[in-house]
Amino acid sequence: MTTPPAQWDPTSQRLWQSVRDGELLDLTPVTSEGTGQGSSAVLQEVPAEVVAALLLQPPAPSLGALPRVQLSGAHITGCLQLQYALVEVPFSLVDCRFDAPVELADASLRAADFTGCHMPQLNADRLRVEGDLTLARLRSGGVFLSGAQVMGDLWLTAARITGDGSGFAVNGPRLRIEGGLYARSVHVMGGVNLWGAQAFTIDVAHARLAGEGRPAFRGDGLRLVQDLHCNSLLIDDGGIGLFGATIGGQYWLVNATIRNSTGWAITAPTLTVGGGIYARGLTVDGGVNLFAAVIGESIELTASTLIPYRRFALRAPGARVEANIALDDATRIAGDIVLTRAEVKGALSLTGTTFSGATTVDLHRVTVGALRLESFNSPPATLVLSSANVVAITDAAESWPSQIALTGLAYHSLHPVLPASRRLAWLHRDTDYHPQPYEQLATYYRQLGHDDDARAVLLARHRQHRRSLRAPVRMWGYVEDATVGYGYRAGRALMWLLALTAVAAIAFSVTPPRPVQSDGPAFQAVIYALDLILPVLDLGQEKAFTPVGNTAWIAWLGTLSGWLLGTTVITSITRRLTRS
Repeated sequence: MTTPPAQWDPTSQRLWQSVRDGELLDLTPVTSEGTGQGSSAVLQEVPAEVVAALLLQPPAPSLGALPRVQLSGAHITGCLQLQYALVEVPFSLVDCRFDAPVELADASLRAADFTGCHMPQLNADRLRVEGDLTLARLRSGGVFLSGAQVMGDLWLTAARITGDGSGFAVNGPRLRIEGGLYARSVHVMGGVNLWGAQAFTIDVAHARLAGEGRPAFRGDGLRLVQDLHCNSLLIDDGGIGLFGATIGGQYWLVNATIRNSTGWAITAPTLTVGGGIYARGLTVDGGVNLFAAVIGESIELTASTLIPYRRFALRAPGARVEANIALDDATRIAGDIVLTRAEVKGALSLTGTTFSGATTVDLHRVTVGALRLESFNSPPATLVLSSANVVAITDAAESWPSQIALTGLAYHSLHPVLPASRRLAWLHRDTDYHPQPYEQLATYYRQLGHDDDARAVLLARHRQHRRSLRAPVRMWGYVEDATVGYGYRAGRALMWLLALTAVAAIAFSVTPPRPVQSDGPAFQAVIYALDLILPVLDLGQEKAFTPVGNTAWIAWLGTLSGWLLGTTVITSITRRLTRS
């Protein structure tokens, strides 16, 4: 096209000249009220078919000029139809108003800029752009990019997209972006669909999204090379879905507010994050689901507020976290925390956390490097540590929940080191008796060299077990406890031995036994009593004399009691001599 068609109006001919010269044609009206589409001035019209003609058959450029279409502040009438078109010149249509949807489906473009434009819809499914696609400050009823490819960056900064309710307002399943998707401060009413999309990074910080009956941000199967930025993001309803997504860098949610009235606020089962999830000050109304997620660094929910979906504030069974999980520093939790079978290589910190309601922290079969449970503003109702494996536990008695499940818990250290009398109160908060927690705690005390504490724990184990026995067995248990402390009170057994010896000596002094032989040794009541009662001694008296009358029963009871009490004393001495 060497000259503009004669039938074109003067504005269209000016546009032709600007394309030839590689210059911008600015048709933005200037009035006393200001400039741009917000003023009361009428925009100059440019037919959509003129724009299409210049894009498909641009004029030969002037000497030294690079042909491109650059138009600002125009009212583009009709429908700009470029389906399946090959557009070899970049174009920029800034602050223009379109009467009809812009049709770019299956087109191939060098670069396209619709900054500040108003249009009913942008239909660009399977579009291919070699450079950037710029939709910053766009006002539209929908942006459709299913299967599109953008080799540069996609810009949606400060755009306002309001769907018609028939589908996602921004619909980009299987969208491929070689660069980043930059959508800071975007407002989307009707949800964003990036199912199966790929990009270098996505930035929706300070954005406002609402699903209006569908997810506000659907990123299931999303693949990012670097970060997902959601700092200060506000989702009024619909939540975030990231099922099976992969984020190569960090996932940022600092000071974000995510709500969903019908499901999870954040649902990301099997999510993989190369870095960490950093969400200080996050507010979630609808819970967080990280089932079987893999996190390369930490999950930081410090100073956050987690309001549950159903009863779950944070659900992450089977998750693997390479560093820490922080739910501390005044984090408020109104539902259950479920981390069953999770692996946390660093610390799980619940320091300074506030739990409300009958909440449960379920750490069944969790593996964690350090567990910090202290300074709760209000503790959870139940803590489940059954079959958990923890290297170090730091807690405080005032932060213990009223119910703690401890069966199968294994740990290497407890901080602070409390005496058995205080630590037993921790064990007694487990409503179901099992010997393993007592044996684990006794082993821990032995490793510290606190043998007295270890024996106190084992004695408490017997006493706790006694409560579950039948009445006759339970009565015998009381006897064992009172006499020998179930074998862990050697001093008490020794005192009983001395008392029994004194009683027997007095009884045999009153009624001496009959000599077996006339030439035997002289009878001595105290020595005879010791010979009967102490099983390891042979003083010659027991063999030389036979008790008579009722003293035979005293001799029999003394021998039996001596074996029981003596064995207790010997066992205690042996433990002291062989302790590690």
